[in-house]
Amino acid sequence: MKRHALLILLLVGIIAGSSYTNAQEQKMDSMECLKNYSLYKEALKKKMYDYSIDAWRVMFNQCPDVTIRLYADGVEIYEHYIKKEQDEMRKQALVDTLLLIYDQRIKYFGSHPKYPEAWVLGRKGLDIVTYRRNDVEALKQAVECFEVSYSKLGNKMEPMVAVNWLQATNALMKNGDKEPQDVLNVYMNVDEVMAAQIAKQSNPKRKAMLNKASMSCVEIVTQSGFDDCVALESALLDKFLIVQDDADGLTRLLKLLDAFDCTDSELYAKAAEQNYNLNPNAEASYLLAKFFIRQNQFDKAKEYYLKTISQADDEDLQAKCFYELAVVTFSHFKNSPEARKYAQNALQKKSNWGKPHILIGNIYAQESTKYGDNDFEHQTVYWVAIDQYKKAKSVDPDCQQEADKQINLYSQYLPDKETGFFHGIQEGDMYTIGSWINEKTTVRYR
Repeated sequence: MKRHALLILLLVGIIAGSSYTNAQEQKMDSMECLKNYSLYKEALKKKMYDYSIDAWRVMFNQCPDVTIRLYADGVEIYEHYIKKEQDEMRKQALVDTLLLIYDQRIKYFGSHPKYPEAWVLGRKGLDIVTYRRNDVEALKQAVECFEVSYSKLGNKMEPMVAVNWLQATNALMKNGDKEPQDVLNVYMNVDEVMAAQIAKQSNPKRKAMLNKASMSCVEIVTQSGFDDCVALESALLDKFLIVQDDADGLTRLLKLLDAFDCTDSELYAKAAEQNYNLNPNAEASYLLAKFFIRQNQFDKAKEYYLKTISQADDEDLQAKCFYELAVVTFSHFKNSPEARKYAQNALQKKSNWGKPHILIGNIYAQESTKYGDNDFEHQTVYWVAIDQYKKAKSVDPDCQQEADKQINLYSQYLPDKETGFFHGIQEGDMYTIGSWINEKTTVRYR
């Protein structure tokens, strides 16, 4: 226990007194510096942190400008002790020292060609967020670090630093210290950073990780509470002019507009059509289909849904298109048989999806008055409608509430036993609904 206390004093001791401010005055000769560097470096290679810290501390205080490795090694050492420390006050003292390491690195190596001050500030902000994410004032400090870092590095900012910049800004917004517009403004910069890093990445795994991180940024900004489409479109107009010849950039812009449900604008139309012209693939045609739905241009929407289906390799996207096409065909074109066909196609692509079953049930329920020659035959159609609702909740738990609601609604319109007896049909019998529906079902009465 005594050794632990002494070690903590040693670790935090570098922030006391004048050891930092007068470091140059206390500088050792080069041989002593080299000796201490070798001592701590050998111990550090073997992860023997307790044996490396003493010599490292001497280097930090008295040989601060000998090598830039001193500071990266110091971060490693202190991160080890921070992770290990259980006492919160001692842990925060260690974090103070960790942040001091970044400050001294800037003092002596801030003009380093590869790792300049702006890069160091990004890493400092990252550690502030890591170790003090629940401290509002610390988050403000981190955001200041990120802002300076981005102002000097631009798209060369590290992706993990950029993502944390957005996360910290979002946390401050939730606390009332930032506005949703601030989150959007930071996102616009972060998106450019992510796009630049993705574009130059050749490693497929690394690229996939960056794409995943980029999508997490979209989720953050769409959940920020920002709901002003006019302001969003105004903010994105300059971005569109920059990325209008870049298919990837256009896709990201369109996804952001779509995520905010801001797809009625002229900007969305221009971006979607330009995106398709540059890269007439499934994703681009799907975005156009969605746009034409918003514009009530259903013939054009159908055209692009079918193009998407023919171009897509992703069966989930195909299923989504078939389903949305089924909805349009049922609600706008009033073609129930064709709508059912598209819904069934969606189920062929994604059999565990309940929504197409619910749609087919709704189609049947609406068609009930057109089937047969009397009320009893009309009502028999509700049997197959309810069958579809039951299938929906059996394959997809997310649809249970909607399915139960429809079952309860249409169960009250089932034929009664007396009418069934009059027609010579017993409860539990197999029964076929004819015409284009052509479905077998089980007889039941209300």
